[in-house]
Amino acid sequence: MGDMREVFDDMMQHNRARKAKNLASADPSGWTIHTKYHWSRDLNGKRLDYWPSKNKFQYDDRIMCGDVSGFIRKRSSIEDKEGI
Repeated sequence: MGDMREVFDDMMQHNRARKAKNLASADPSGWTIHTKYHWSRDLNGKRLDYWPSKNKFQYDDRIMCGDVSGFIRKRSSIEDKEGI
């Protein structure tokens, strides 16, 4: 087996472990769970889609990655201040 194959296999193993860790640490409370990998909820009258294994989410036709809980807190406080 070539060197690149070993590197590729290591990368794939790392990605699988990272996704499993992300999925295990995700909090399902408040979410509608469509599948193990796709969740959604209503946030300020708009749909928030979330893929916990990738820490990826979509809100208002924008796709983002990162801390979805922080995003929810931030959007909720913005909407509260604006009185929406």
